[in-house]
Amino acid sequence: MRIRLIAFDLDGTVLDDEKRLPERNRDALKACAGRGIYLVPCTGRLAAGIPQEILNLGIRYAITINGGSIEDLKTGSQLDAQLLDKETAETVMRLARKYPRVMCDAYVDGRGISEACYYDHLEQFGISPVIQRMIRQTRTKVPDVLEYVVRPDTRVNKINLYFADSSERELLRKQLAQIPDILVTSSVVNNLEINGAGASKGAALLRLSALLDVDIRETMAFGDGGNDDSLIREAGIGIAMENAEEDLKAAADYVTACNNDSGVAQAIEKFIFSENEI
Repeated sequence: MRIRLIAFDLDGTVLDDEKRLPERNRDALKACAGRGIYLVPCTGRLAAGIPQEILNLGIRYAITINGGSIEDLKTGSQLDAQLLDKETAETVMRLARKYPRVMCDAYVDGRGISEACYYDHLEQFGISPVIQRMIRQTRTKVPDVLEYVVRPDTRVNKINLYFADSSERELLRKQLAQIPDILVTSSVVNNLEINGAGASKGAALLRLSALLDVDIRETMAFGDGGNDDSLIREAGIGIAMENAEEDLKAAADYVTACNNDSGVAQAIEKFIFSENEI
């Protein structure tokens, strides 16, 4: 069956470790766009965090906030939203604040918010310099994130947690598992991302495919992190990167080369340009 839609994670997948789009990936994706294939970034980031070099590929639709939002970038409209209940968000944030070495910020009303105690000291939370730059480009500093989240007129999209101590990450993850109606995933080894229960990349891919009248069997998806698991499982062809978590590779239909070796392009060349079958 031909592929009509390619969904791809950004960090650790289509981008290399320096957050750049390798030329081979760029050329392969542009060739797919030229064939009329939908290219859909599928990321935990906000739409504002999608690099311009990705948008230049001819992107119209994007799945953002780990599936919490589906957006039409051409019209600026939101096609679907899966929110985090405000009271639940408050519970999560109060729990996280019991850990002094945990950075807690949020996506609210489609924008990132953070406090100075985190924003000005990102290096203390095990965050790499390249991710620090991305965070500072996509966050607005507010006096108190929790106070902002609980305002009556806000819509909470996601809560982000970064950990300086990996043991605290595992302990807090176990506690979060006791909270109903949330989905806890991760995109890197030192973070947790908390969405509403209805938000996952895989569920968003199903919804977007239906909106575009694309059979889910005609989709291909790429990922590397725990938040890509549902995406890989729902896609017609789910492809994990060589640098992906082992559980994700086990769930995938195929494992391609790592993100630094243009693994996305290599799989596209194998299964779309050469029309091989798994």
